[in-house]
Amino acid sequence: MKSIIRLIRIIFIAFLALGSLVSQSAIRSYRPDDNGGILKKTPDPAPPQVIYYSIDGHVYKEGSNDRFEGVTIEFSGGVGSVVTDEMGFYSIEVPQGWSGVATPSYCGYYSFNPEQRFYTNVKKDYFDQDYTGGPAQLFTISGKFTYHDTGEPISNTEIDFGDNVVITTNDLGEYSIEMIPCTSDTLVPYILNFNFEPSFRIYNNITANYINQDYIGIPDSFGLPPGWDYENTGQVHIISVFTTSNPNLCGVPLGQGDYIGVFYVGDDGELHCGGAGMWNGETNTPVIAQGDDVTTPEKDGFAYGETMNWKIFRWTKDEKAYTAIPQFQTGGFLVSNNKWYTTGLSIVNQLDAYNEHFINIPKGWSGFSSFVVPKSLLVTHIMAPVVDELVIMQTFTKMYYPSQGINTIGLWNNEDGYKIKVTSDVTLPIMGCIDEDREISLEPTWNIFPVLSTCNVSIDSVFALVTDQLIVIKEIGGNNIYWPEMGIATLKTLLPGRAYIAAVTEEIPVVFPDCSETMKLTNENTAVTQNLTPWNTPVFTASSQNTAIKQEALKNLKPGDFIGAFTPEGYCAGLIQIGNNGQNCAVTIFGDDNTTVEKDGFLQDEPVLFKLYRPGENKEFNLKVTYDQTMANADGLFTDNGLSAITEISVDVTGIGNPGGKSFGIFPNPSSGIFRIIAPDAYSRYQADVMGITGNKLYSAVFEGNANLDLTGLPSGIYFIKIKSGGKTHYEKLVIE
Repeated sequence: MKSIIRLIRIIFIAFLALGSLVSQSAIRSYRPDDNGGILKKTPDPAPPQVIYYSIDGHVYKEGSNDRFEGVTIEFSGGVGSVVTDEMGFYSIEVPQGWSGVATPSYCGYYSFNPEQRFYTNVKKDYFDQDYTGGPAQLFTISGKFTYHDTGEPISNTEIDFGDNVVITTNDLGEYSIEMIPCTSDTLVPYILNFNFEPSFRIYNNITANYINQDYIGIPDSFGLPPGWDYENTGQVHIISVFTTSNPNLCGVPLGQGDYIGVFYVGDDGELHCGGAGMWNGETNTPVIAQGDDVTTPEKDGFAYGETMNWKIFRWTKDEKAYTAIPQFQTGGFLVSNNKWYTTGLSIVNQLDAYNEHFINIPKGWSGFSSFVVPKSLLVTHIMAPVVDELVIMQTFTKMYYPSQGINTIGLWNNEDGYKIKVTSDVTLPIMGCIDEDREISLEPTWNIFPVLSTCNVSIDSVFALVTDQLIVIKEIGGNNIYWPEMGIATLKTLLPGRAYIAAVTEEIPVVFPDCSETMKLTNENTAVTQNLTPWNTPVFTASSQNTAIKQEALKNLKPGDFIGAFTPEGYCAGLIQIGNNGQNCAVTIFGDDNTTVEKDGFLQDEPVLFKLYRPGENKEFNLKVTYDQTMANADGLFTDNGLSAITEISVDVTGIGNPGGKSFGIFPNPSSGIFRIIAPDAYSRYQADVMGITGNKLYSAVFEGNANLDLTGLPSGIYFIKIKSGGKTHYEKLVIE
């Protein structure tokens, strides 16, 4: 009982102590109100308020009222800096009581008045804190003018550099121009009837003297370009090419003495000059387009309403003619449709000339590209000149197939190469500007790449720095190949206008070098095989597999022997003749052309059968080959862009049997969609798969014996059928009309 009483006392004492603490805290935290009644909590003291004042003004250029933009004014004491705007105005805020210095500066070569402004214990705004500034020093551009033919000075001559910069050379042809620091300018020297080399010089952010800035003067008295003679027939259409039209080739202006001409189509179907004028850049250039003289038997001018073809000729650069496209001023009596009319009047407001790349594309399959960026990037526009001969143009994933109404390419890309098939030899003109960026990037593994060069270039010069990452380069629609690992290099030269296929192990940059005269004459590609066999000559298609035949595999063969690669139907789709050097060689095995009705190569995963023909004995033999199992394609089946290698060849001296044996027949072919499958064994069971030209499966069924195949639900076109029976596979093309 006593212990309980003792515990109650302890709790009571503790409660009284706690109450005392709370009471004291309350007394400290609350005070009586104005009426001496209820206690209220005392608020925390507010932080002191910072007051700011403005300092602003203008900066003017020395000796004028021009506003000085871009001047930096630095304020000390951690305030920071401010830059004058286009009106030369600046403004900054500083805290009350600030003391410090304001210092103006501009690019390190200017002085200001005053040099600084001092502020002490700021307690108000400061307005009109102005400065004036000017260059602390000037820089000079100097050099000499001389004549092109004699090297003598162009002395005591006034030369206009544009932008109100006019100088007079001294007795030695020397000149000097003072330049304000940190300015930029383009100097374009002009003397009537002269051009200069260089034609201009660009100076950016001048902070030093430039010496030896020499110019060579070239007289512009060149006369009419070769082949530009024309008849004055008295029937004229007058054209004025304004000085503001800026005639140029891909942005490079014409020089004095260059010519502008208009051309008509003559009786021979060729273009002939019908009028020309010399450009001097100072006055509008008249071009008098002559009409046909009807009193003469030959056509010697424009016919009424005939389109005028425009060209420029650059005497001052490369002495070449270029196609130009005019833009005309419209309105009133002016003719602006670029057609010739008697007593017509036209004004040219703009005249742009372009490079033209004429690409020779052979009949059949090949690869093509251009070093010119086309004026129009639409593939339909670019290919319009040869669309009647164009079968298909494609990349690995896209195609332009006019007859089928397919265009998934859309826009031309200069960094791409293209496969192409045409029905006859054609020349494709591409108008545009030369691609100045000659670097492309190749991605792992396969690429179709262009040749961004105006001349032939050796593979070694292009790929020398990335040989370790290069697997192979091969032709499209050809059998030349560059295969470093196998020591095979029948492809040595890349030709402008062509495209090639390359495989690389990792992403690599490829840069095409500048051209030289020797490079323009080089073409060392050597893989040409003359067919001296009883076999058909393989068709070069866009699909191919390359099989190397190693040196050790050739020990049982003789120089001059032919090796052919055959489809199961007995069609030769690859051919090579063994040389005398006993080195590694490669046979290009071509896949089927999807755009033709007949089967003219291998389908994907078809077995490749090899034969040998010995011309000296007029004999042919079956070959049994052993593949290098370390290669990607070592199963003996055709793979587009496959690479394989043969390490051993044995000859069947008993001759050659029918490699195809009994096979399936399909009739009629072409048909309207109903086909009859004739099985080699009336009781055989087989699976038939029908695929489109891109390999997509469209139909699949299992049959037994002869059967009807109904494909009437498919549109007209070319298809493939794969029949699998008894571990063997039969391929054939189907055509639905």
